[in-house]
Amino acid sequence: MPRRKKKSHLTRKKVTKAKHTIGIPTDSEWRTMPDFASFVVADEEGDPHTFSVKETAFILPEGVLPGKEHHPTAYWIGRIKQIRARNDEDVWALVQWYWSPQEVNSVIKSFVVSDCGQYERILSDYYDYVSTASFCDHAIVMRYDERAIDQETFDPDNFYCRFDLEYRARKILPNVTRTACCCGVCYNPDRDPVMHFCPRPACRAAFHQECLKRPTKKLDAAARARKFIESWPDTDEKLSIEDLVSSRSCRKRRKGLQSSISDPLEQFPEELVEAAQQQIVKGVQAGGVVGNVKAVVAARQLIYRSLLDGSSLPTNWEDKVDVEAAIPPPRQSYPVFACPQCQSLI
Repeated sequence: MPRRKKKSHLTRKKVTKAKHTIGIPTDSEWRTMPDFASFVVADEEGDPHTFSVKETAFILPEGVLPGKEHHPTAYWIGRIKQIRARNDEDVWALVQWYWSPQEVNSVIKSFVVSDCGQYERILSDYYDYVSTASFCDHAIVMRYDERAIDQETFDPDNFYCRFDLEYRARKILPNVTRTACCCGVCYNPDRDPVMHFCPRPACRAAFHQECLKRPTKKLDAAARARKFIESWPDTDEKLSIEDLVSSRSCRKRRKGLQSSISDPLEQFPEELVEAAQQQIVKGVQAGGVVGNVKAVVAARQLIYRSLLDGSSLPTNWEDKVDVEAAIPPPRQSYPVFACPQCQSLI
């Protein structure tokens, strides 16, 4: 799928007008100022750009000159919570800040900067009043839940947020150890080449290759592929494909199933089976920040539910499974490991 070209106003100079301001509003003054839903900033061509409450924006930091080309990470990022004005020329926004990993480390020394990617930001509960003259462009910060099996993918140069900062409590949520590898080190999308993910409900974690052990039992390629599928995202039970088919409740609903099918997987499209039997991976060499988690999990879920319920595959199954995304480019195989928590193949 071709990537959409991003529209940006970051290198455009804003029109500079003589603004007669009397400084940052105090909290008491802020409460008396008229409330607005949006404000407009014009670029050097005079084109208006509207910023609204609840939107996220790039904001020019102190000491950074407008009109010059800056790397996106040089800008501050904040959410617009409220907009108020003294007059048409003196407009302010209450901004909730996204902090850089380095900024978080300045108040929580245990927060490890090297475990974060360059586009990672942490949503804080710290607010400031910011002049609208400092707003440069709209920003998108993707929420990234590492344990979510339906996490949407995003490009490696998109900003993303895994953690929240409670500034006064000096606390990071969720706890960093919740998503860390068994070694205690978090996944860094800019550093880690391949992370192996276990989709079991009790696991939902990714592990560095060097932290994993090979399975004790040797399997051929076909058997391994089957075991990958049987790492079901919907249950922690060690159920084989045959277990699902032969279960009592399933048998009652499968009276019309043709007995000539020797392998239950034969009833499914080859592309769906191929997607389901992929290892779930992410990383610099494994499909990017999010990897193929959502695509492979969706394929396994369709097969699991169809076998369990005795139901037909949805006619629109191709809309539910991105087969191309399930197989990280280039098509390559990775070493096979056992999940350190549930021992399923990953």
